[in-house]
Amino acid sequence: MPAHLADVVRVEREAQTYPWSETMLADGIAGTHHIAVGAWYGGELVGFYLADRVIDESTLHNICVDPHYQRLGYGALLLNDYLQRSAALGCQTWWLEVRNSNVGAIALYQRYGYHQVGCRKGYYRSDDGVEDALVLSRLQGSGE
Repeated sequence: MPAHLADVVRVEREAQTYPWSETMLADGIAGTHHIAVGAWYGGELVGFYLADRVIDESTLHNICVDPHYQRLGYGALLLNDYLQRSAALGCQTWWLEVRNSNVGAIALYQRYGYHQVGCRKGYYRSDDGVEDALVLSRLQGSGE
């Protein structure tokens, strides 16, 4: 996936109001404990996820789908791939943070067995200043 950094940056910038920087995305792709996967359609990157793994836990740091391909199942496809791939690496607990206003993503995560375990006040930038992040966790055997 490092060879496709420009594609990752493009999707991130098109999909996010406050996108990660190219450096942050490159760092998320690199590393021995990192998991970086893209979804392709017709030779074009339509989505990706970036995660890490430490022993038997994994954190999903970024999952992003090009706006032209949203609501077509790519988010679920990527999330399912992430959970299967990280479970095959021995993970039994999964973590993520999500904007409290991102009801579509929250519903998807809940469908896959994630539950809210905390809240980070003022974690994300927003048009109104800041927005809270919900901290979600999932245990082995939860969800679809």
